[in-house]
Amino acid sequence: MRAASRQRPMWLPYLIWTKHECPSCNSVEFKPAELRPFDGVLSMFLLWPVRCAYCWRRYYWFAFHALGPA
Repeated sequence: MRAASRQRPMWLPYLIWTKHECPSCNSVEFKPAELRPFDGVLSMFLLWPVRCAYCWRRYYWFAFHALGPA
């Protein structure tokens, strides 16, 4: 099986489950991300958008309230 077929699609949001650590640069510092049109739907499932403070990649994590200003 080729490695390219095992990558996740770009349109699929990346979820951070337990450790709040960036999977690509291992940073633990995140900032609230800008809102996109489908973020309102994802917030109903307690998913909030965040950005890594160093590599600026966008992720979602579970939160019981909206993230405040960083």
